[in-house]
Amino acid sequence: MKNYLGALLVASAPFLAWAETPFLHSRSAIVYDVARDQVLLEKNADDARPIASLTKLMTAMVVLDSALSMRDTLTVNDDDIDRLKHSGSRIPIGASLERGELLRLALMSSENRAASALSRAFPGGQPAFIRKMNEKARAMHMANTHFDDPTGLSPDNSSTARDVVKMAAAAAHYPLIGEYTTLLRYEEAIGTRTRFYHNTDPIVRLADWDVLVAKTGYIREAGRCIVVDANMPNGEVMIALLGAQTSRARSADLVTIRRWLNGDETPVVEPRYHTSVRLHHLHPMLAHSHRVGVRFTSYGTGSGSAHRQTVKHHAGKREHHSPVAT
Repeated sequence: MKNYLGALLVASAPFLAWAETPFLHSRSAIVYDVARDQVLLEKNADDARPIASLTKLMTAMVVLDSALSMRDTLTVNDDDIDRLKHSGSRIPIGASLERGELLRLALMSSENRAASALSRAFPGGQPAFIRKMNEKARAMHMANTHFDDPTGLSPDNSSTARDVVKMAAAAAHYPLIGEYTTLLRYEEAIGTRTRFYHNTDPIVRLADWDVLVAKTGYIREAGRCIVVDANMPNGEVMIALLGAQTSRARSADLVTIRRWLNGDETPVVEPRYHTSVRLHHLHPMLAHSHRVGVRFTSYGTGSGSAHRQTVKHHAGKREHHSPVAT
């Protein structure tokens, strides 16, 4: 009831709400309750924008779908150098690593050279790999998504918050993606040196977040992005945030959303005059609507809330259905 009244307050008295409740900084946002199959909150969820290294979730899925051996040795070469953004890498040119090791580094440490090398080793090379990324996106009904490269360095890699949730939901069915994106640190022997890698996503280091899948992304055109699949006190929730100006703003949005899910204040989301209270199930989630840019659903906590079943892994298969299915 508290959340329902809070959402009504935002709808009926936006300027009062603006002064008294937290504000979401990200340009696009969506919060999806997996067990209830319901969008709880959305802001500009269908606006397409660059997604930076969130791309690597699709890269990982295409690699794993290929069923190529994770023990094959691949060599990083000059073609893997970032000549677009001139980003650095801790993988030297000429280094040889197993496909599984490159996949781990691409996901947990967001290594661009690793993602590039993985795509080059695909049958047909990198062009065929990128075609497969876009084919998979279409098969997953990610209608507003396009991939131009496997790393996310290209600003032409674009998607929406709604489509990113679909991508994360599919990625969550791959045990290795969950394992690698939540790995805190990793030691990798490259040549004669042992290099120490840390997860680029700080949320996986927080004890009060039970993270199942997480990926951050940043290039200048995309801003700070993140997608998180996590167990909350009332069940599994997926959160996608795109276009925050700073890491601090992105983190503040995660804190605001988590507090709201726990029964605290309802966040203010722009444009305020578009806010409404309504329920959204699977098919409305997939439909695009530009008339209403922001939506809230009441989210109960405590013993009176609807029962949610915690997600478990059995033989590599998750026990919930995917919001991608139609």
